Amino acid sequence: MALHVVVLPPDEFARWLEREARPAPAPAGALEARGRTAFVEHGCTACHARRGVADGGGRGPDLTHVAGRLHLAAGALPNDAASLAHWIADVQAVKPGARMPSYGHLDAATLGALAAFLAQPR
Repeated sequence: MALHVVVLPPDEFARWLEREARPAPAPAGALEARGRTAFVEHGCTACHARRGVADGGGRGPDLTHVAGRLHLAAGALPNDAASLAHWIADVQAVKPGARMPSYGHLDAATLGALAAFLAQPR
């Protein structure tokens, strides 16, 4: 398990902390809007919070600003839309024993939209 530490000067850290407190951005376009719908309809909100979409969850990581993370899956993958889609579709191949189920049953368009929604910059 990797843990990446980013050190910032106090004023930059204060700005980062302020951005982290904000809700997730609204979908930027039709693809991200489809991803937001998929996030809700496919049960992601049962485990994951995403402020502005679902404040519940609690069993899994808060995905409000997941796009701002350097890596996914405890450092196993770089954080980009392709890696997000791979992670969502086949969690166990990336991180055996993870408690998240794989969503390989999603069609490619839905998986891509979900990844685009989560990968939106803040």
